[in-house]
Amino acid sequence: MALNLELSKITVSLQADEKNRRKQALEEILKNISQKQISGRLDDFVKIWESIHRFLVRIMNDNMEVCRDLTIGILKIFLEALPPDDKHIMYIIPIMTKRLGMQELIEPSEEVRLKCVSLLRTIIWKYKDLLAPHIQDVTGILARTVTDNYPNVKKESCRCISDYAKILSRHFYSQSEYLIKPILINFMHQHYRVRLAAVEAIGDVIQYGNSKSMEEVATPLAQRLFDQSGIVRKAVIEVSGHWLIELPDRYGWWHRLLPLIMTGFHDELAEIRAKAAEMWDTAGKLYIQENENDEKLKDKMDFLTEELEHYPTEISRPNLGCRVIAQQNFCKLINGISAELGDWLPDIRMRSAQLLSILILNVEEDVTQHIEKLLPPMYRACNDEDKRVVDCVETAARYLGYFVQPKIYCQLVLPTLDESPTIGHLRVFAAIISGSERKTLSQQLDKITSFLQQPDICQSKKSNYQCQILSCCNSLLVVCKEDCKAVTQALFTIIFTMYAMSAEPSIWEEADRLLEILVNINSLKNIDDLFCNHMKPLITSIHNDCASWTVYSAESQIFCACLSRNGIAISHNIDLVLPIFKKTMSKDADPELKLRHFILLSEYFLNNQNLYYCIEDPHRFVSTIIEELIMPGLIWTAGRAAEAIRTAAVCCLCAILQNTIVNPDKKDEINKIQLSTNEKNKDSRKPMEEQFPSIFDKIVPVLISLVDDKAKKTRLYSMRAIRLLVKIGQRLSCLDDEHVHRTYPVILKRLDDGCDDVRYAAVEMLVDVWSAVSNDYDTVFSKSHIDALYTTMIIHLDDPESRFQEIMLGNHQ
Repeated sequence: MALNLELSKITVSLQADEKNRRKQALEEILKNISQKQISGRLDDFVKIWESIHRFLVRIMNDNMEVCRDLTIGILKIFLEALPPDDKHIMYIIPIMTKRLGMQELIEPSEEVRLKCVSLLRTIIWKYKDLLAPHIQDVTGILARTVTDNYPNVKKESCRCISDYAKILSRHFYSQSEYLIKPILINFMHQHYRVRLAAVEAIGDVIQYGNSKSMEEVATPLAQRLFDQSGIVRKAVIEVSGHWLIELPDRYGWWHRLLPLIMTGFHDELAEIRAKAAEMWDTAGKLYIQENENDEKLKDKMDFLTEELEHYPTEISRPNLGCRVIAQQNFCKLINGISAELGDWLPDIRMRSAQLLSILILNVEEDVTQHIEKLLPPMYRACNDEDKRVVDCVETAARYLGYFVQPKIYCQLVLPTLDESPTIGHLRVFAAIISGSERKTLSQQLDKITSFLQQPDICQSKKSNYQCQILSCCNSLLVVCKEDCKAVTQALFTIIFTMYAMSAEPSIWEEADRLLEILVNINSLKNIDDLFCNHMKPLITSIHNDCASWTVYSAESQIFCACLSRNGIAISHNIDLVLPIFKKTMSKDADPELKLRHFILLSEYFLNNQNLYYCIEDPHRFVSTIIEELIMPGLIWTAGRAAEAIRTAAVCCLCAILQNTIVNPDKKDEINKIQLSTNEKNKDSRKPMEEQFPSIFDKIVPVLISLVDDKAKKTRLYSMRAIRLLVKIGQRLSCLDDEHVHRTYPVILKRLDDGCDDVRYAAVEMLVDVWSAVSNDYDTVFSKSHIDALYTTMIIHLDDPESRFQEIMLGNHQ
């Protein structure tokens, strides 16, 4: 009786116009229906429900937020406690649909909307198939609330959708596609927990709904693999992994699932990488179990070995099921990977390259049939500015080398490289070579090196290009080792060409390192032996058109590098070198090149003091150099270029005259070596005594004229050259007093030179020249010469420059 009176009072209050009375009535109900009071008196609870539920449902539309909020809480308690009966929800669902499921949202309160979704979740759990008549309303509500502006409503809606999919899967199948787009909107939400809930919800929607929505879902899901939150990325991997294992028609969606799970192999978090590997391995094993009666699979299990002899050492080989799945679907993925390797976003290009490397490891030798499609996008990607992308593509290319025969990839790579050689082509080629098997690659060594040493392939001035050419050579040397001995000449040509064409110290260092490897492979004593053995074919290959060389010609740069890099090897090939010099230093040759060659010749003679014993006929060599190369360069002609050439030519002459090739008795050590030479070399000094007067008479008049040259360096080096000639002539006893008389007057004039260095040199030279006079010099007959010498020197003792006075006095004494 008391309960009835209480209920009557409450129902009256629930219908009251005053909002406070309604609120108090709701609070009273909430207090009286707590779980503690319900237990043991379910009949009273049912009676309360039947008395007030119609009024509660009406209050769901109440204008007062607190009343609506309390009502939703009360309804949830009742529905959780009461036995399932469709009449309990027959009014609730339509009202929720009206307030939450319309295009224009009626329920303004975020908290009330959250409680409504929570109530709907309770109804789904409790009423299950009894919800069948309301299935479209449920879908409509969730499709709207999952796009709510309030993050908590979004998260609760996603969880509710997951429950909906699992519990009402039979009815959900036809409704799932209506929820896809609303859920996907949350993939870009700023809160990671919302994104996480959306990913998990999508997993259940596809798992229990119509999987044809996979086409719509796969791309947004793949984008979440770039999410800043590791938790979200892990959820994507778990969702795709469960699909691989549990999705009913997963066989039809392998091509969508493989990119998702395999991208996880390269995640920055070890936990995610391990999870992806574990789920992929499980999927492969499950595939084998499900197809154990397949004859083709049986054959593979019986005859294919689990361990390959040639396989990346750092990689654990995927199981057979994984490999078969990847092989069956690789052709469907190539176009997508190729497109994404050229995507405008670097992260997508990187992920695509990483995916390619994992796929190659799974498809193994089956990649051969697709390599023609794969290579062009790999070439382009290896020209990428982002180093991460390049590194990933190089890794993929290296894996290609493990599974594609060198004979096959050479047929594809080399013609393409011949048409348009780029850094990307070479980078991919070098990486493929580095992954190849030694025995099969050795069979292609001649073909590869012959191609790489072609002028249009290896004669590039771009440092990045040169680096990749050297990378190809390095890969060949690392993989084939001693087998490269058969192609040493080609490798030497390629490596040294890179050295010659480059201006980068890093390229020089790498080239030197590779040349040292060639020395070791060929069991040579040192790098000089390598140059002596292989310099001749290199020079022979470039000398044909030397008359047309300029300083920028590739052949010219190679020749200059030969000259500066190894003088001993040049000395052994002087019969090839001299004709080149004659053409490149002729009257009509490029002035800049002529100047460069004079400088290189100077360095050559200064840096190689043992030429007398390296060249077969040293005196003929010297005579040819002086008469045919240097003398024409000393002749005065107008112009700055000609002036620079004269200076370089006279410097070169000084370098020759200081070399032991002209002065074989210059040092005691050289005397010792000379005693051990053969008879031919012993006698080879004699012609110099006969040739020297002729050389002296030809060259000194020209040098005397150059002592008055406009360029101070030319004047200075001309006097040094005369001084060296006098010393050599004196040593060979080839000079007479007349030579001194012809030489000294022009030197005297240089005491008044505008350049102090020239004046100092003139004083020293006068001493050396006059020291060459004979012991029986006739001072009476030559009185005029002596008077001219002393008179001029005495005058200069009063020179205003004190240091010059001291030098004059010292030498005068």
